Amino acid sequence: MFNLNLYQEKLTTGFIGQSIKYFPKLDSTNTKAWELISENAKNGTVVITDNQTSGRGRQANKWMSISGKSLTFSIILYPNVLPNQINLYSLIAGLAITDCLIEYNIHAKLKWPNDILINSKKVGGILCKSKISGGVIKSIVIGIGLNVNEKITELPEELHNQATSLFIDSGKELQLEALLANIINKLENRIQNIDKTLTDWKKHCSHLNQEVTFHTGNKIVNGIFKGLSLAGQAIITINNKKVKFDSGEII
Repeated sequence: MFNLNLYQEKLTTGFIGQSIKYFPKLDSTNTKAWELISENAKNGTVVITDNQTSGRGRQANKWMSISGKSLTFSIILYPNVLPNQINLYSLIAGLAITDCLIEYNIHAKLKWPNDILINSKKVGGILCKSKISGGVIKSIVIGIGLNVNEKITELPEELHNQATSLFIDSGKELQLEALLANIINKLENRIQNIDKTLTDWKKHCSHLNQEVTFHTGNKIVNGIFKGLSLAGQAIITINNKKVKFDSGEII
């Protein structure tokens, strides 16, 4: 069960995470976050559950989590920014997690737009959804799933070559409440220093200047991942031409 006092002891933010909504079990923290937005939840509210039964990833993929072993949470923000900045929030969330993990001597990499990798295996994912009104993004929900204390035997056998956890990498169990607070602390710092996002993200990119297979819409293309646009779009060189993508998935 989530220890609210321990979490609050470690939290140093000005607004993100100061309001936290804990639920022992939820279908999806993202779904609950949008419900809370309709009820005028505070800016920076965090929604967390011990047991998420229907977590979602990109492209309608499911995000599997083990009760009490992982972090599954969503963050509500009211940024009032232009729609072309939505990609930056996914990048910022990934950087906040890598910033945090470095303090645990865990060196993660990032895969555009929203995967966290350790040794080329997925340890976490990010799902950003937004609502636009009057030409600006009024609300964003950043959903994060992070495998923390799972043992290899607790992951489905078919995922052993694709997925990992912080425990599998480090051999140490981590306190979920302290880890969450640390991620939230780093996230607020990243939002306050958004101008460093693109440069820092490229330093952690797992596939910069490498050939990638890219799934966009109903097409699959091959090219060289060259970096990010100012709006956080993927730039991929295809047949010697640089093409920008707002969305898609590196396979």
